Amino acid sequence: MIKVSVVVAVYNPGANMDDLVRSVLEQSLPAQEYEAIFVDDGSTDGTGARLDALAAEHEVIRVEHIPNSGWPGRPRNVGTDLARGEYVYYVDNDDWLGPEALERLYDRAVADGADVVTGKVVGHGKFIARELFEANRSRVSLEWEPLVRLLSPHKLFRRAFLAEHGIRFPEGRRRLEDHVFVMQAYYAAQDRISILADYPCYHWALRSKETNASWNRMDPVGYFANVREVLDIVEANTPPGRERDRLLAHWYRSKTLFRVEGAVFLRRDPGYNREIYDAVHAIAQERFPPAVDRFLPFNLRARSHLLRAGDLDGLYALARFEAGLKARVLVLERRDRGAAVELDLEGHLRGEDGRLLYRRKGEQLLWHPPRELRARLEGADLDATKSVPRAHVQVVVRAVAGNEEHVLPVESTVRLDAGDEGYLTPVVEATATLEPATAAVGAPLAAGDWQLVVPVRIGGFHGTALTVRKGEGRRAPLTFRVGEDGRLEQPTWARRHLSGRAPGLTRALRSARARAGR
Repeated sequence: MIKVSVVVAVYNPGANMDDLVRSVLEQSLPAQEYEAIFVDDGSTDGTGARLDALAAEHEVIRVEHIPNSGWPGRPRNVGTDLARGEYVYYVDNDDWLGPEALERLYDRAVADGADVVTGKVVGHGKFIARELFEANRSRVSLEWEPLVRLLSPHKLFRRAFLAEHGIRFPEGRRRLEDHVFVMQAYYAAQDRISILADYPCYHWALRSKETNASWNRMDPVGYFANVREVLDIVEANTPPGRERDRLLAHWYRSKTLFRVEGAVFLRRDPGYNREIYDAVHAIAQERFPPAVDRFLPFNLRARSHLLRAGDLDGLYALARFEAGLKARVLVLERRDRGAAVELDLEGHLRGEDGRLLYRRKGEQLLWHPPRELRARLEGADLDATKSVPRAHVQVVVRAVAGNEEHVLPVESTVRLDAGDEGYLTPVVEATATLEPATAAVGAPLAAGDWQLVVPVRIGGFHGTALTVRKGEGRRAPLTFRVGEDGRLEQPTWARRHLSGRAPGLTRALRSARARAGR
């Protein structure tokens, strides 16, 4: 009996496919219980012949060659039609799997009676929403807000379920085909969705321009036409009201407002930025009513105000402010609790002109924007009374080699420090618990070197602390080692500031490791 069919759309991967092939062949699931179907989408780099040779050598590998379609939808559908497994698992040709991924995903699906299982995804040069994998979950539905934060197709789907509901990938050269597919599946599955968080199943790599069609320069008009198709699915399956607005806010935030934020926005050619802005402004007016804004983080409500007002210069000013924010985290105290360690931390955000500031107005706590934004945000919703108390830090342990990461348990509160002229700075006070025996979502951390990474989020603004400043000298990662016996070794805890920028997390980590001589 074949339990899982791995479906891989392949186009000119070159040596980037090596890790995937190795990981497929090294699965813990017995060879007679899974298959890997590689659908070659007209590769021209010799991949087709290599796949045929692999299929001749390994029974688990099957190969299908098709004319080039230019996008992964067609080869994924072909692979699904050829699949014999009870479940199908979609994998990209330059990513790779954990050795026990298929076995654990299948067992979880059967135990939960799930139609869809999302196994833990580890990003290599890609951001993955950590909230999605804080704990194993069963019977999840779209009512759980984090579910829509990862709409890539790298999930396990019951094959008969897909056939029953006619769920297929859109074909042809287009964007967001994975959102269309996954959202249709989520609506059809209702609450038969599971999250497997305690094992890194899927390693998602930042792909090269040569192997990933989505690297091509985005056509704003075509892109937002595809966004509208996804919104059509949401609106067709969710009645007007609060729940629909909450779901729409995801695409407004991640696919619309995202296009006019931060360092990437600042670096783009101004003419191309104008094209993107025009398309973003149009879809905001057409498909995202103002009621959607209540589900946005505070800082995005300010961005939405500028967008709806047609203020492109204001969007540039806000992007400059956010790109300049840094996290400052102070490690106050370390306490040993048997095999566990508790860390007391406090963190705040600081921009180029100083700390993130607020002011009191009666019972309200209002954001005090930087000078160049104050006039532009007149009439905007600057009320952060509810958002600031929800400020928090995450404490993430990240493997120095391999990029596996886990979020530690954290208890936090927020205080307001008074400054000049009565302005207030939110400071997050937090206690994190590091217990190596359970830190990997209930499982032990693997032996080896680990690093603490501390994201700080206040009122929707954010930065990430990456390194420890040792006195006035260079910064180095806050690292520790887990020995073969599972105990902590060689911690570098210190009463020092951690500092770092939110953008370019992976590049900053690599740079910090290089400076530390790793």
